Amino acid sequence: MKIADLEEKGRQITNDYIEGKSIEESLRKLSSDSTNRIQIVDGKGNVIFPNAWMGIFYSTSYNKELISAILAEVPKIEGSHKLFPLKILDERYQTFIYASYLGTESGGTDLYLMIVSLVEPIDSTVQIMRRQFPYIIGIVLLIGMIVSYFISKKLSAPVLALNKTAKELALGKYDIDFKKSGVFETDQLADTLNFVTEELSKMEEMRVSIVANVSHDLKTPLTVIKSYSEMIKDITGEDEELRNQNLDTIISETDRLTEMVNSILNVSKLEMQMDELNLEEVSLKEMTEDIISRLDVLSQKQAYEFIIDGNSEGWIEADRQMIYQVLYNFASNAVSFVGPDKKIIFKIEEDEEKITYSVIDHGRGISKKDQEKIWERYYTDHHNHIRNVVGTGLGLHIVRVILKKHGFEYGVESEEGKGSRFYFIAPKIS
Repeated sequence: MKIADLEEKGRQITNDYIEGKSIEESLRKLSSDSTNRIQIVDGKGNVIFPNAWMGIFYSTSYNKELISAILAEVPKIEGSHKLFPLKILDERYQTFIYASYLGTESGGTDLYLMIVSLVEPIDSTVQIMRRQFPYIIGIVLLIGMIVSYFISKKLSAPVLALNKTAKELALGKYDIDFKKSGVFETDQLADTLNFVTEELSKMEEMRVSIVANVSHDLKTPLTVIKSYSEMIKDITGEDEELRNQNLDTIISETDRLTEMVNSILNVSKLEMQMDELNLEEVSLKEMTEDIISRLDVLSQKQAYEFIIDGNSEGWIEADRQMIYQVLYNFASNAVSFVGPDKKIIFKIEEDEEKITYSVIDHGRGISKKDQEKIWERYYTDHHNHIRNVVGTGLGLHIVRVILKKHGFEYGVESEEGKGSRFYFIAPKIS
């Protein structure tokens, strides 16, 4: 108990007694602190109150001569008090005695309130803390190590599992699944790795597909070139017309090989962004007419019909070489899947803000599930039976890369059995 509290309680009990109020409850509350002893005594130190039956104190155990000397210093004026610092129990502990004069009994006996409070010195408390501190630190460290072990185990276990699965992925196993553990960060990592696995699996499928497609498409023209070369050597002889016909076939197949190699190089350059856009004003109608002239051999020999629908010149700002490749790839795709009518329509529409360019055929169309796949690298339709069209599966992928590079909207509309419409939308030059 603080000294100020001791004095305050002492004055309160003294005033209550003088005013005739009951002090038993106050005595009990104050005495509940084991460091306090409170009594009402006479001038010689004999206990007057409380009595033994109250269960607080039975008698004073202090030196009565010392107590008498202390009480003698308190003026015999009701309410007067004094605080005495002493060491009467143990040299290590400071004792404070609060004494106040309460008045006299009917028999003339002087009554005093005496409160003895034992205060443990700070040095003793510090010493106890010093002795206990290493044990507290040890316990805290032990608990910390145990908690850290279980936390690290919970966190490291999913990471180790992901690492093990990642090693399987590195060996080329794409049918694996990175398991989630319930930890937010590792779950995000697992989602990312599963996405990477899916993409790598697709790339592997593409790699196998391109090797198969390119091998087939290279083998076919090479076989034709070899065969016709042998025919020129062994058969044609002096027949100049047949020899020129065979030579034209060789040139055509050589062009096919060149176009395939250029397509592969172009898609690599575009995806690596090695080609910068050289923007200029170009006419889509003019380019379309040039492409139709290149395809005129199909009109003459196979009765293809190429139609330009619309009066717009289709002036836009674009890279001439790249956008020409887009138009040619659209046209080549339409030739590959043209319908029985062999009609291909090039449609140029414009409004106040934009130009819409479309290439339409009346072929067998594209299923809904394949309409997204056709823009992927190396995707080929194995039902394509037109042999004079390059089949590496890079044409529409190149279209997508170029149109994205220009920031043009593009897409396909198709219905099976009715045909397809490939289109892109570009800002109109004002």
